[in-house]
Amino acid sequence: MALEDFTASIITLIVTILLILVLTYLFRKKSLFYREKIVQEITIFLVMLLGIIFTIFTLPISAEDKNIILTFLGIIIGAAITFASTTFVANAMSGVMLRLINPFELGDFIKINDTFGRVTEINFLHTQIQSIDRDLITIPNRTLISFPLKTIRSSGTIITTSVSLGYNISRSNIEKNLLLAAEKTGLENPFVHVTKLGDFSVTYKVGGLLRDVEGIITARSDFKKNVMDTLHEADIEIVSPTFMNQKVFSQDYVCLPPEEKEIIGQKQEIPEVKTEEIIFDKAIEARNLNQIYKSVEQFPARRKAIEEKLRDLQEERAQNRIKDELTLLEQEEAELKPEIQELKTGPDITADMEEEDRGSIINTIKDIENRASEIDSGLKRLEKRLERLLP
Repeated sequence: MALEDFTASIITLIVTILLILVLTYLFRKKSLFYREKIVQEITIFLVMLLGIIFTIFTLPISAEDKNIILTFLGIIIGAAITFASTTFVANAMSGVMLRLINPFELGDFIKINDTFGRVTEINFLHTQIQSIDRDLITIPNRTLISFPLKTIRSSGTIITTSVSLGYNISRSNIEKNLLLAAEKTGLENPFVHVTKLGDFSVTYKVGGLLRDVEGIITARSDFKKNVMDTLHEADIEIVSPTFMNQKVFSQDYVCLPPEEKEIIGQKQEIPEVKTEEIIFDKAIEARNLNQIYKSVEQFPARRKAIEEKLRDLQEERAQNRIKDELTLLEQEEAELKPEIQELKTGPDITADMEEEDRGSIINTIKDIENRASEIDSGLKRLEKRLERLLP
């Protein structure tokens, strides 16, 4: 067979390669489906598969040989799909269902079975969360659909703690001090419930609404500290009477910590550390990045809405002033777009990398976040001004 007989096959192969290169360019540079890498991979795989099939059809061989090759190719693909379909299809369908019901977003706290953490990635087949030990945990989407899923709402959540106290202490006195501990922690609508009347002690449950869920780990710890400190300050022992049976004490013994005496010039301040920023660093970065993308995507629509309202403004001087400010904001937005595009096509912030590289990306994100925030503030200012000027 002469080389000319393979011309159609060669052209088909070249077109397939060019299509794959174009799709790769669009996915990387134009950020098509940048949040769904599985869609990118499936698209490229389908183009490659179709290219191979068309190349086989254009080969200068008999129809019987073509059928043999296609049959062999079908057996290989069918076997691969059969082995992988059970898990793959289940996770893929679960991923679609998660998109439809949208039970959580990047940065949300979720709990599934005994796993608790903050969402760092939401993919087609799996979801990744960061645990309280700062580890990254990959959860198949099928698991998120099959078991009860708890999502902590960004508007606030209830945090509680329990303490067992003796029957010899006034309930009203206990409730007063427990509510005081909840107020010290900054909880709204605090409450106290009696959950158990034991043989030797009463179990009290105190809680309240925590608005700032970003600091939930620290808030839970501070809550327990405040309960302990408040009860001790009120001379209430946090032990049940059974404690006295374990060791012999004098009749007037009170189980309270000794008062700490401050030495002048030696007062040691406990440094305040936001535990969540260390534990959930990748989840916070992913959430911030997602918020930046969403905010910037809304800028054109908000500008268009302002331009439409400007037509109803009769005062020409005010109209020109708002137009000038809107033009400046549009220029700032245009300068910001290439950097956001580069950020989308760059390394994933949640992936493992050198600290120097991570620091560079974080600094870029902070810079973009500040500039996007300035544009957002400028648009809000114009929107409010138009509300005042228009009847």
